[in-house]
Amino acid sequence: MTELNLLYGGEENISSESMEKNDNTYSSQISGSQIHKMASNTDILHDDKEKQSNQHVQQSQHAQQALQAHQEKQNQQNQQQMEQQYQQQQFQIQQNQYQQQQNQYMQIQKQNINKVQPIENTFVNKKYEYSFLDRINMKKADVIKLALFSLVIVLGISIDRVITNYISKYIGDNFLTDFQELLLRISYPVSIFLLLWIFKAL
Repeated sequence: MTELNLLYGGEENISSESMEKNDNTYSSQISGSQIHKMASNTDILHDDKEKQSNQHVQQSQHAQQALQAHQEKQNQQNQQQMEQQYQQQQFQIQQNQYQQQQNQYMQIQKQNINKVQPIENTFVNKKYEYSFLDRINMKKADVIKLALFSLVIVLGISIDRVITNYISKYIGDNFLTDFQELLLRISYPVSIFLLLWIFKAL
């Protein structure tokens, strides 16, 4: 034992060496568990960072979509305002053109009135300057109408004479009572009246 003690430095040295070995194994075990914990912590931190980055990306996307929608609405409103302004400008242009046309029409009418008034005055003055032959020529159509009307009257008189002649011969040749003769004479104007009525209806 003494030799062994001398060689290995005694029991104290052996126990110290065994303790150091135990400490090394414990420290190795502790360091492994710590490394595992640290790795899991780094994974959790990495996942948290990824989630946060994903949330930031989603929020930025939503913000971009909202900005795009707002910009589209603004563009639509601007387009509507531009269309309304264009329509108002066209309406104003049409109104101006209509007013110009009315003004031109009124000016043309005034010019025509100014031109017509002296012509009418000369015509009125010429009415009093017609000669007798001119008046006769102007009444030529009225005279022709009177002649035609008189010929119609003469035609009626001649037809009347013919019919009365034949009626008187019929009465003289035949023996008729007074009542029959009255009916025959009345039938003549009644038949003329009916003929006129029929011609008027046609």
